[in-house]
Amino acid sequence: MLVATDSPFSLSSANNQPCYAGGPATLTCKAVIDETHDSKTFVFEDTQSRSFDFKPGQYVTFCFEIEGKQHVRAYSISSTPTRPHNIQVTVKRVAGGVVSNYLNDQMKPGMELEIADITGGFNWVDIPSDKPLFLSGGSGVTPVMSMLQYVTDVTLPKDIVFVHFARSPKDIIFRDQLEFLDRRFANVAVHMIVDEAEDGFVGETGQISSDLLQRLVPDHAERSIFMCGPEGFMRAARDVASVIPFAAVHEESFGEKITIEESTGTGGEVYFSLSGLHGHAAEGETLLEAALNAGVWIDSACQQGVCGNCKVRLTQGDVEMQDMGGLQPGDTEQGYVLACCSWPKGPVALDA
Repeated sequence: MLVATDSPFSLSSANNQPCYAGGPATLTCKAVIDETHDSKTFVFEDTQSRSFDFKPGQYVTFCFEIEGKQHVRAYSISSTPTRPHNIQVTVKRVAGGVVSNYLNDQMKPGMELEIADITGGFNWVDIPSDKPLFLSGGSGVTPVMSMLQYVTDVTLPKDIVFVHFARSPKDIIFRDQLEFLDRRFANVAVHMIVDEAEDGFVGETGQISSDLLQRLVPDHAERSIFMCGPEGFMRAARDVASVIPFAAVHEESFGEKITIEESTGTGGEVYFSLSGLHGHAAEGETLLEAALNAGVWIDSACQQGVCGNCKVRLTQGDVEMQDMGGLQPGDTEQGYVLACCSWPKGPVALDA
């Protein structure tokens, strides 16, 4: 008799192929898949023919060079480690988004790019649940889709509810896969909600609210919620989670870049004390952009001021910073700033 367990899928027991163990790597694009009118899935393989052993829900930090400038972006993996020979990321086009538009317009099979790492605490292995509620909005579906595929691939006996919000039926990323998994697995219930319905759509219309979730998920108090989406959706989801009880609340916000209003500061010279280099931040450029353009590596992931990876000590000068929670208590007093959302107000020096 086959008995399903919660033991995480192990690549070492699946095959003897060398495995990517983290850190920088070069990937090759193998395929580009149209998901919706404004989003695509990109399939990547390692140039060293290694497989990928990651945790469902984690994200990849990509390093792009576009028109001579370095851009670092974090994208959640939308595939599952049970299919380890490639990783897939699904990227929605963002108005004015340099990287999202580059990927959607320029990335083709055969092209190579660099990654810095695969990581992330928002993942199924570290925070499993017997009764998960996967809640997503827009392109925030990607990490929870990875989790759902993993759970169904290894046939874990979990009671799963998946609730996804989109503008319209044509904007539902992975609609076909979600409908298929809903039909195929008796332990999976999928609800798709749109702002505006079209002919033939059998889902619901509306926006996220406590009344809607209580109706769709009457046993919410027994469920751990895993939620991801753009910041407006996340604010509404947090409000709902504060009104109706859940067993636990886990969230990720890397699915889409939060729009941060740029500083009106004048920019200035940026000196990197540890590297012995210096650069210049033009009007509206962040410390992170100045560092990358000067050839100084500052670790980063979310590009939103949320994750704290780009924390660096400011030793001289002044910046305008829009911290979104990345700094911990006491960091500011010690002189730390977040490079991704700090704009120099004149010459500054960093321990970098």
